[in-house]
Amino acid sequence: MPDVTIVGGGPAGTFSARLLAASGRDVTVIEDHHVSGTPTHCAGVVSAEVLENFRVRPDVLGVISEAEVILPDSTTVHTKKRSPYAYVVDRANLDVKMADAAISAGADVRYGIRYKNYNVTDDNVTINTNSGSIVSDLMVGADGQSSLVAASLGNNAARSYIRGCQVDIDYRMENQDCMKLWLGSEIAPGFFAWMLPIGDRTRVGLGVGLQHGPPMEYLNHLLKVSGLDDRPRVATYAGKIPIGGRRVTYADRLLLIGDAAGQVKPVSGGGLYPISKVAPLLRDTINKAYNMNMFGASVLSLYERSWKREIGKSLNGGMRLRKYYDLLSDQELCDMGHLFSRPDILEALSDIDVDNPSNVVGPIIRKKGVKSALLKAYLRHKL
Repeated sequence: MPDVTIVGGGPAGTFSARLLAASGRDVTVIEDHHVSGTPTHCAGVVSAEVLENFRVRPDVLGVISEAEVILPDSTTVHTKKRSPYAYVVDRANLDVKMADAAISAGADVRYGIRYKNYNVTDDNVTINTNSGSIVSDLMVGADGQSSLVAASLGNNAARSYIRGCQVDIDYRMENQDCMKLWLGSEIAPGFFAWMLPIGDRTRVGLGVGLQHGPPMEYLNHLLKVSGLDDRPRVATYAGKIPIGGRRVTYADRLLLIGDAAGQVKPVSGGGLYPISKVAPLLRDTINKAYNMNMFGASVLSLYERSWKREIGKSLNGGMRLRKYYDLLSDQELCDMGHLFSRPDILEALSDIDVDNPSNVVGPIIRKKGVKSALLKAYLRHKL
């Protein structure tokens, strides 16, 4: 009988499995797909810190040290820094290497196993699957944005969702160091669009709020206005991003992590950085539960408290930025963009941390005229 059964073999599940196995736990991971890395839903943009935390070396497709933000009136705000903002990695390759690392640490990763439901007793948790049942002391739900494990806790959906899609096209961007980002209701209402250089190909994608309809219609429009609609599409990806967190991430003999826990950056929709910070806390909580020989919610609640201490401030700050962004009209976005084009503000923007973009809010607000402009825009929507 494994100590811990993890539902989901993506990075949240395999990184947790690796850490637990390395600490001496008997861990089983069940994944409903037959291989790691498919299907792919992520743009693959990660920071150096994430790669360092994961301790794997996935194939790097691009290195980003510049960004062009295209406003609704076609004005461009350009930022650049000496060290890379981020890396574009082969996300499928990352998943494979994360799974391999978990297996090397001693975890049992089983493919083609579809989770159905579970039953908790005073003595254990039974995970029912399409190929039988697994009895464990604990279960971890790492089954993504449509988590069945999270839903089992009742009234535990994410606060909202972003629907996204992207394509890899046969086109080489001229500047291989620069990512392009589009804002505005015509291109990506409720979120943003991106174009990433990945060598002889280019990754183009966007997200939209649920209320704005299918994202592919907007993506087709973006490719058309960019003059790239006739380029061959090598690959297409789609998925949903949970925004705003979930009500609870623990129960008796159960913990949630990753998208299943709503641990997603609200500004960018990225989930890898939160996983890299939270998985060690999940391991520590489980080991503490074993030390105490207590697996109820009262002990496992320590996990939620610890991960909120670690990344809660960043996620809450990002959610405030997202709510403010959602208030702005296209004209207000342009006004803000023109203001942020000032050299002193561009200098502050160049220090943005892709894992914690709210880190630049304080320095920018202290710039002349910024606080009053932000406040005026906010009050127009509140009065």
